[in-house]
Amino acid sequence: MARDPRRWTLEDLIDFESAIAAATRTPPEVRDSVASSIRGLQGTPARRTGLRVWLEGVRTSSDGRKFTSALAMVGSALALAMFLAGISAVLGLVDQTRGGVHVTLFLAVLIGGQWLVLMLAAMAWLMRRRAADGFSTVQTLAGKLARRLAGERDAPWWRRLMDCGGPARAAALWRLARMVQTAGLGFNAGILCGLAGLVLVRHVGFFWETTTEVAMHSLLERLTRLLAAPWATWLPGAVPDAGVIEASRWLPERDLPPGPAAWWQFLLMATLVWGLLPRLVLWWVAWHASRRALEQLDFQARWHRVLWRDLTGTDRMETDDQALDGVLVLDVGGSGLTVDGLRPFLLRRLRVHPAVWQSVAVLDPGAEAQASRALAKAPAGVVLLAEGWALSPARMSALHAKVRAHAGPATPVKFLIANAASDHTPVAPTPSERHEWERFVDSLRDPEAEVFFFENLQTGA
Repeated sequence: MARDPRRWTLEDLIDFESAIAAATRTPPEVRDSVASSIRGLQGTPARRTGLRVWLEGVRTSSDGRKFTSALAMVGSALALAMFLAGISAVLGLVDQTRGGVHVTLFLAVLIGGQWLVLMLAAMAWLMRRRAADGFSTVQTLAGKLARRLAGERDAPWWRRLMDCGGPARAAALWRLARMVQTAGLGFNAGILCGLAGLVLVRHVGFFWETTTEVAMHSLLERLTRLLAAPWATWLPGAVPDAGVIEASRWLPERDLPPGPAAWWQFLLMATLVWGLLPRLVLWWVAWHASRRALEQLDFQARWHRVLWRDLTGTDRMETDDQALDGVLVLDVGGSGLTVDGLRPFLLRRLRVHPAVWQSVAVLDPGAEAQASRALAKAPAGVVLLAEGWALSPARMSALHAKVRAHAGPATPVKFLIANAASDHTPVAPTPSERHEWERFVDSLRDPEAEVFFFENLQTGA
């Protein structure tokens, strides 16, 4: 598969949606550049390459750069705020009367609290109908603040990104998710700095207390052993044993000395392994998902396909490409149109040679074997021939789904729309019929599906 000469970025995607929203006029030389760049390409690779060329030809300013710069400012401010919050959280856990840190509260609040938030976020994410429908409230607020700083509070490109869904929306939301995880990294870095500062400056002590004689001691011993499992072998000094745990239990008649070292080393390692490392992994997941979403952009939104038809003229553009052999033509509903009547149009406009011509109403389960054999004879693609006045979205959607089930997702599917005259010769559909068929094919969101309309080759379009 051909690759784009340059990767799409979030800045490019925002600029692209801004240009469409502004109804940017396409100069003739840009249209020619698009046609030249997609020669030999079909489907999604053609769209990704051609639309990128179009963007470079019409872009005069960059709303995307403004937004990403504002997003970087918001992300930096949020990370700094969370860093300071981490330091403050550690200082807030210092018992001023006893002069020490309650280790159970440290583990429950600073480590357990983060995992609770992550688990709730994971549950909310899994319960959504689609993974890219949206993320956390923090991400929503961060996006709004970044747009406001960029001077685009009600930016039309943002509404388009959210409305079109799919990889485009996912790319924007995963970028915000990465920013939130950066803030989480800042929070854990603040915990590490706060705890290290206490140990270096104040020589703080560590303690735990309970109203039971055995239960809490046993629970804390098991918990520390579990949390310390990743580093117990190569850093045994950072694992409090039963003696250290018993010695650090606070009793009214017992003074609280500084340390012991096993506790602060344990808490530092627990924050690093169970606080900072998961955030780092989630940051990488968000970065990878955003990058993957940008690589999977298919530009199947209604306004994307309208622009693409305008640029390529799929219903009128002729090329010098060699016609594809082995195409199956499915005459939906038995229009009465003949191979001889449509062959010149199929060759010159669709660039296909029909190998098999079959009349169907809809591919019902009883015709599965016959459909499979027919599709096997048409490796180059499928042409769905239908009359302009006979659009039934439910029946055509079912037919399209069955064709995809047999032919696979990568097989080109071309809808050819024509009406039959009284003598069974093909005639062009009306403008209203063209409009309805365009909307229907766009609604399929199939990157390998295009719609063509018959025109008299002698009189031209």
